[in-house]
Amino acid sequence: MLKAFVTANFTSKGLDRLRQHMEVVYEPWGQTQKLYLAEDLAERLLELAADVLILEVDLCHEEVFEACELKLIGCCRGDPLNVDLELATQKGVPVLFTPGRNAAAVADLTVTMMLAQLRQLIPIHNLLASGKFNPEDPGEFMALFQKMTGLEMGGQTVGIIGLGAIGRAVAVRARAFGSRVLACDPFVDPKNAAAVELTDLDTLLRESDLVTIHVPLLDQTQGMIGARELALMKPTAFFFNLARAGLVEQDAFYQALKEKRIAGAGIDVFPTEPPPPDERLLYLDNVIVTPHIAGATRDVVRHQTDMVLNDLLAWLRGERPIHLANPEVWDRRP
Repeated sequence: MLKAFVTANFTSKGLDRLRQHMEVVYEPWGQTQKLYLAEDLAERLLELAADVLILEVDLCHEEVFEACELKLIGCCRGDPLNVDLELATQKGVPVLFTPGRNAAAVADLTVTMMLAQLRQLIPIHNLLASGKFNPEDPGEFMALFQKMTGLEMGGQTVGIIGLGAIGRAVAVRARAFGSRVLACDPFVDPKNAAAVELTDLDTLLRESDLVTIHVPLLDQTQGMIGARELALMKPTAFFFNLARAGLVEQDAFYQALKEKRIAGAGIDVFPTEPPPPDERLLYLDNVIVTPHIAGATRDVVRHQTDMVLNDLLAWLRGERPIHLANPEVWDRRP
């Protein structure tokens, strides 16, 4: 009987299904608070005599492939960066992954930040909590009330840079509010862009009230939003980055926000994570920040469990998994 070592967070229902097909050792990092480096992971796999590895945050590198004879790896990530895919392919080990597992979660937080900025939720909360809001003074009350007046999402133009799973999820949510949605993605299939207006980056930046970026960090996307691009935006527009900090030139971004050349931002990603106390973006009054938690919902565990489990069971039946990071392994089977 096959044995699986599962260090990814999995649902109890998913574990029950998996146990119907193989022995399971479950040590989720969310409970153990442990990250296996490759050498330690290899040692644990050998100790268990595991055939299948399902991981999320651990490092599956050379040491694992040299020491172990794995039959399958399931990686609960949108991109299996923590698995040496080249070595897995050389060894003939299929690697499953979970693209889009957190698309809904990231899209939800993106729109939450948009709404928070449009309705000034953070400064209003801070004002009330400060004790300086005095509704007994009619003049002060009316002045503060005017300052607290916000904008409706439906009246805004939302610009989405990158129309992958997350970008499309943001578009669906923005359209539900009645927003006009622009999108820029040179690789998008027009069939996936029926509800948006495809345009170039400069036009998107000029016309959008809410700009959000959802592209991978690659050599060609590093620093793609710099001083020139930020200067194209309206002074009343907001910029949201829940993807990777390296997509934006940080000095230019900070100056544009500090000098109010754009209205504000929502940021979930930083050059150093977690952001250190001296991270300058934390202290701007027009910025909403979170510590890279956009994809952190309990529902994501359910999504990744179902995706990996469905593909794993397909593999057991001799069927091609849907989400296979190294399809050449399947194609060259005897």
